Amino acid sequence: MTVTDFTERLRKARRRVSDPGPPSKSSSRWLSLATMVVALIFALVIVHLIAVLRDRTVAALVLARDVGATQPFTEADLAAVDLVPDHDVRFVRASDRAAVIGRAPAVGLQKGTLLAAASLIPEGVPGAGFQVVGLRVEVGHRPSQPLWPHARVCVSVLPQALPCDSFPPTGNAFDARVAGVGSPDSDGTVVVDVIVDPEYIGPALAAASGSVIVSLKGA
Repeated sequence: MTVTDFTERLRKARRRVSDPGPPSKSSSRWLSLATMVVALIFALVIVHLIAVLRDRTVAALVLARDVGATQPFTEADLAAVDLVPDHDVRFVRASDRAAVIGRAPAVGLQKGTLLAAASLIPEGVPGAGFQVVGLRVEVGHRPSQPLWPHARVCVSVLPQALPCDSFPPTGNAFDARVAGVGSPDSDGTVVVDVIVDPEYIGPALAAASGSVIVSLKGA
């Protein structure tokens, strides 16, 4: 063997060592399987994180439109959003929507504002300019179903009862909201405390000394 032959064989051997050639089919299958397992684990982790975050979120009330100060909330004023509770953020949960309807904010609130209990006028306090008036309502002069706080009612003064939406407007009938209902006395008469707008305070005070009909109004 010549030196040239030996050198050529050595070069070929080095080439075989440095170039292992294409991977076998078995190795390719294992590589694909490992890639799929890693992708599956990653997807499961993402799904788990989403589930954890979803479990932590709660539905909170926000303003669906602007609401002025002392203006009672209606169903259309409120919307719900999901958020993660923060100890530094106080808000009213969407599950308390029914308790908010009929109450009013102490200051004007803009659309999109997160509703907080601190922004509500305390229950039983009518707000600036409003007044609570007690009306004696006899049996047959009120609905058969119990009246509840924040319910919208029409108060018509007897003996000439008129609808609250009569035109031209009269002082014998006015809209109000129920603030509270007392217990019936021996003849079934109850005192219904109503929250009256400033424009109706005069008729409401006059009605307090007479007989009235109280009927429920739609929201």
